[in-house]
Formats: sequence, C-alpha cells, structure tokens
Amino acid sequence: MASESDKKIILLYVYDILKDYTDSKHLLTYSDIVLKLNMLYGICPNVKSIARNIETLMEYGIDIQRKNKKGCYLAKRDFNNSEVMYLVDAVYSSKSISPENAKELIKKLTKNCSIFERKKYKHIYKVEEISRKRSNQLFQNIELLNEAIEQRKKVSFQYNEYDTSKNFLPRFEGKQFIMNPYFLVNNNGKYYLVCNYNKYDNLANYKIECMSSLKIMEDDVKPLKSLPGQENFKQDEYINEHIYMMTGESVKATIKLDSTKVINDIIDWFGDKVEIIERDNSLYAELKVNEQALIYWALQYGDAIEIVSPERTRKNLRQKLKEIMEKYGIWTIRSFFVKRVKNIFQIRFFGYDVW
Repeated sequence: MASESDKKIILLYVYDILKDYTDSKHLLTYSDIVLKLNMLYGICPNVKSIARNIETLMEYGIDIQRKNKKGCYLAKRDFNNSEVMYLVDAVYSSKSISPENAKELIKKLTKNCSIFERKKYKHIYKVEEISRKRSNQLFQNIELLNEAIEQRKKVSFQYNEYDTSKNFLPRFEGKQFIMNPYFLVNNNGKYYLVCNYNKYDNLANYKIECMSSLKIMEDDVKPLKSLPGQENFKQDEYINEHIYMMTGESVKATIKLDSTKVINDIIDWFGDKVEIIERDNSLYAELKVNEQALIYWALQYGDAIEIVSPERTRKNLRQKLKEIMEKYGIWTIRSFFVKRVKNIFQIRFFGYDVW
C-alpha cells in the first residue's frame, strides 16, 4: 500500500518510467507500470491511479501516446534521436574534454533517451581511446570566462604547453597573462577565448583547455571597439576570417579555383559570404581572411586552388613551400641541378652572362 508521501511523488515516478522504459517500439501497459513501480520503488498503486497519473501528465503537456491495449509510450523528448546522436558525437570527438568529463557529459545527454536507444551509444565506454588533453578544468574555465565577460572584468591565467617529457607545464615559468576577455569560440573541437592582451592593441586567441589558475580580476575590460581598427567589429566575420584561430592581420584575397568542386570546401571553411566570380573562363573566390590561416589552408588545398592576390601572401606561401621542400631535400636538389646547368651552358656575350 502506497504511503501518503508516495502518492504525492508517484506522478514523477511514472514519468521517469515512461522516459526510461518506453519509446515508439517499446510500450508499457498500465499493469506493466505498476510492476515497474513495485520493482524500482517498492510501491504498488492500483491501475486506476496509474491511468489518472497518465491523464495528469498529458494535461500538463507531456506527449504520451496510447495504443489501445498495447500500452503507452513517451512520444516527445527534449531532444530527438538525431539531435542526441549529433551532440554525443561532438563530445566524443572533442579532444578538449578529458575522458572523465566526456563520459559524464555523454551519460547526461543519453538520459534523454530510453534504455533501448542508449544501447546505440556503446562508444560512451570507449572515450579513453581518443587521444585528448587530460584536463578537467575546461568546464570550470568556460564558466569563469563567461562570468568575466558578463561582468566585463579582466582575467588572469597561466598558459600551459607540453615539454619533451609530455608534462603539461606553464609557459614562461608560470607568468600570469592579463587579458581583456570578449567572447568564446568552438573551432574544430577546440574552445578558444578571443581577447586582448592588456599590453597591446590587437586581438588574440587562446585555447581555454591550456589555461590554469584562471581568476577574474577587479579591473574593467578595455572595450573591444576601442581597439584600433575594431570600431565596426562583427563576431561572425571574425570567426569566418580566423578558420584556425590564428592571430595576425586579415587580407582581402582572390583565389583561383580549378573546378566547381572546390566551392563546397570554400564555403565550408569561410562561410557563405564568400563571393564566387566567373571571369575569363576561370572561376575565382574573393574573401577576407586571416593571412596565416589562408596560407595554412592553401597548403591543404594547393592542388585545387591558387592564391592570385595579394602578392605578399603569394610570396609568403612560396617561402613556406620552400622551407618545407628544403626539409625534405627537394629544394636543395633542384638548386644543385639549376647551378650545374648554368655552369655548362653559360655563354659570354659582349661581356654579359646570358641565361
């Protein structure tokens, strides 16, 4: 016999049972729910009280579907299955989150599903197999940074990196970085703080997972739009320009595309504000982008694109390619043969070298 306190809370027990043990393929009759209540909570209400509880939940707006004598199930949840799958995969693939935090977060997400749907997420128990930074401070850092941004206060932190023994240690012997925090960005599975180093006037990006000893200071932030060149700052434009969250100057670039197939990649990386232009039977993309990011991106897509302008960026890309080729001995071999050919075929004509 259910006690008075049990009767008051039984409505929530029924809702929990529907969340955990029902979906469109798995229904429970009212008698089944009575059995679950007895097994899980040690209470045994009658079937009529279960029917009243189901009616109350439906009146409240809970989407419960009934199929005659086959029973009932919870038809609508906070997230549908495809949304849960997307969020779980995002957590699973993120290398910023420690295995412990990843597993805990995935468990919270899959609580939205029935126990039958949760079985699809077997990799919840394999998060340790993903190579990731093992920092448990990420969520705490995000919370503190959001609070500082909301309060418009400066922050201080140590910034860490791995040494040769793979120890995660503070840079510059534990120096405190003092920053004006503006907003957070999730880029390629990594969280960054977009901020201003208090001593300078440019924007910088720091990985949040690399921060330790993070503190909110009493000093007010330097307003973002007070920085030189940032009077008309737009967050979406900044994110599209800084695809790898590198610091440095942005440039207006023109890129020649070898085929229309590259358009998808251009828009995936730089957003749909990129201008695609057909000119002289050739295809071009015009965009504003961080120069270092563009060079890095061009190294990935170099067989399908060509940076046309600015000339300085072309020159910097050539220099980067030369440095890479020299590491593999390619440039050295080329220089050797060019020199040999010059020596063999050099011609003296009216006192001038002709080559």
